Amino acid sequence: MATLKHETAPGGLSWERFAWWGVWLLALYRLGVILWGDIPVDVEEAYYLSWARHLDWGYFSKPPLLTAVLAATTGLLGDSPAVIKSLAVLCYSGAALFVYAIGARLYDPRTGAWAAIAFQAMPIVGVLSLFVSTDAPLMLFWAAVLYGFVRASESDSPGWWLFTGVMAGLGLLSKYTIGALAVGLALYVLLEPQARRLLRSPGLWVGVLVALLVWSPNLWWLAQHHWVTLDHTRHITLEIQRAGDWGNLGEFLLGQLGAFGPLLGLVALYWIWRGEVWHRRADRLLLSASLPLLILVSYQAWRHEANLNWASPAYVGLVLVATHWMLTHARRLFYAAVGLNLLLLSGLYHYHALADLFDVRLTRSTDPYFKRLGWAEIGRQLADLRRRYPRAALLSDSRKLLALLGYHARVDGQPPVLRSWNPQGRWRHQYDLYDDIAAHRDRDYLFVSRRPLGDEVLGRFERARLVAVLRARIYPDLVRRVYVYHLQGFRGYRR
Repeated sequence: MATLKHETAPGGLSWERFAWWGVWLLALYRLGVILWGDIPVDVEEAYYLSWARHLDWGYFSKPPLLTAVLAATTGLLGDSPAVIKSLAVLCYSGAALFVYAIGARLYDPRTGAWAAIAFQAMPIVGVLSLFVSTDAPLMLFWAAVLYGFVRASESDSPGWWLFTGVMAGLGLLSKYTIGALAVGLALYVLLEPQARRLLRSPGLWVGVLVALLVWSPNLWWLAQHHWVTLDHTRHITLEIQRAGDWGNLGEFLLGQLGAFGPLLGLVALYWIWRGEVWHRRADRLLLSASLPLLILVSYQAWRHEANLNWASPAYVGLVLVATHWMLTHARRLFYAAVGLNLLLLSGLYHYHALADLFDVRLTRSTDPYFKRLGWAEIGRQLADLRRRYPRAALLSDSRKLLALLGYHARVDGQPPVLRSWNPQGRWRHQYDLYDDIAAHRDRDYLFVSRRPLGDEVLGRFERARLVAVLRARIYPDLVRRVYVYHLQGFRGYRR
């Protein structure tokens, strides 16, 4: 690998200290935004937290690691938004430190330090750091696996192969997307002449076995539940039938440019266009680790649709390659690109304050946070209603309502019992697995819905009446409404 340089970072610091200071200062800034910026709990955060009511080795759409960590953390520190969201800040900051370590090994400490800071400053990392999801541990273990592979391939040390296997197994327990990294590293080993010797290394195969052993409890759970998580992942990735949509693909790629950073992304694209991308072995390793996921998610965007965050782990390798090239050929442009990303993030973090400062009237169409607003107020109103019906379980056909109101409608710190309305008998989300109303015998229910209910629901209970319409007025063009029915005597789904 590249020979390490011993230059001094700004302020007379070593590059390692410079990376640590840069990464953790941005982490503290984000924690401050979470604590004092009134960032609401996201529906996915509430959803994963509610899974902890049934701790298990697997769940409908995701592996179990994040829920286990959330259960342990909130059990010790409480389930305030700051506690929940701080896990994301810690995971992405840890990933950034692995980015430094990878850059220091493959290129030099200066590249590693600036790449770590550039990674922390990327818009997609800045946004994801405010909302804990399975992407947070995935990014951490993706970077850890890549670092472990670099060290193991250098020394063929059993210890580093063991480290890589454990990190890969934990990655599989976080999100199956890490399988794309395994594909990329396998391609690198097969196609890179100097790396093919690794195929003869017992350590490599021990690492693979360790990864499978760490993942095995989730595999056992999947086998007991009809491989539901893999089936769900395959369905949203490959099986949704739709003709290719170039507009979707173009929108996704433009979004990736913004997520990586407009200037940083444009310069990286120019560099790739010039064909200098495969000259160094370090570049080939990082691009092999990154491009399979980016290509797969781009194909999914063309075929159906894809969220911007689905390709974000690819940025671990891409930011290192882009940083090294720009520090070598366009250093000032690199500093400008990182500065622009930090400016964009600050604008997003303080969007409401800036809107007040510049007298911008916020509406549904001008507030990027609008989907997350109003649910705490609806939850408080529902909590008051729950006090009138203390034995009623919370029932809905909406995963989002069960997750959000299960979190916000707590009474004396206790969340409601959640039940899923599932007359079709299909598994659509986690609540259908364990909380289908047909599998329980609760005395009464509070059914929450965004629309008035008809006889197809009300007619299946002995007694049913509308008891409240909860409202939260956010903007003139955005009013949350939730209809609440008190239901008793469930007769079964069949009429």
